[in-house]
Amino acid sequence: MRILVCTKLDLHGAHFANRLLPALAGHEIVSLWLADKNRPAEDHVPELAQLRFLERLLPIDLLFPLIDALPFDQADRAPDATFATLGRRHATPVEVITALDAATRARFATLAPDLVIVARFSHLFDAASIAIPRHGILNVHPGRLPGYAGLHAPLRAVTDGAGAFGCSVHWITPGIDDGPLLNVIDQPIDLAGNLLDQTAALYPLAIPTLLAAIEACAAGHRPAGTPQDLRLRRYHSMPDAAPFAALARLGMKLWHPDALAAWLGRYLPPGVALPPLPGALR
Repeated sequence: MRILVCTKLDLHGAHFANRLLPALAGHEIVSLWLADKNRPAEDHVPELAQLRFLERLLPIDLLFPLIDALPFDQADRAPDATFATLGRRHATPVEVITALDAATRARFATLAPDLVIVARFSHLFDAASIAIPRHGILNVHPGRLPGYAGLHAPLRAVTDGAGAFGCSVHWITPGIDDGPLLNVIDQPIDLAGNLLDQTAALYPLAIPTLLAAIEACAAGHRPAGTPQDLRLRRYHSMPDAAPFAALARLGMKLWHPDALAAWLGRYLPPGVALPPLPGALR
């Protein structure tokens, strides 16, 4: 089956792609699309600016280019791979997508995927594009639908006092996070942990459901999914400072330096280590 994978040009996207692409062995990954999009709110809410630095600027702009400058046989020995290494490892073109404009939609049609898998992709597909893959487009959403549609669902779940995060797998429709559900997987919330790590753990939870859907589609039995009860739908836009203040009151850290160092260290080949993080960050 011809599969297009769409994720985000950030650390979460790399974490997910490192786990999904090997699981798609036996299928043709026609391309790995990486959304590159900044939102104005990230410049005005300190915690959003922190997340942009930790998820994008630090790994994508600073660390990954250094790793990509190493000989491929050395970089390829790291437990996790940069996007460039993933592309070489899986013989897959890697493309950065800044907008789904006319040229990109034409490129999408030319790729003619049988199925598209989307996780954390920042751009919306229009109805014409959704109709192109013969089996459709599957989205991995890091929140229980329909109650946590929109942005920063894990943050909202914590501040709402939920006992678990959710990972929802659903078909994409012309709406936002409102298509039929294939599965919702729960992950307990650990207030003693940090939000960055627990968010990263959500996306790979979808992989067994995605593989089952691929197998069903290949056999000619596309799973229809269960329509969402849109009376229960809550859509959340980009958060302001208030939810982050609530997160702090609950005692959960946004991120932790040691956990982040361990995570970034997975992209380093044997014998290469990150220097200690500055004391000001600890």
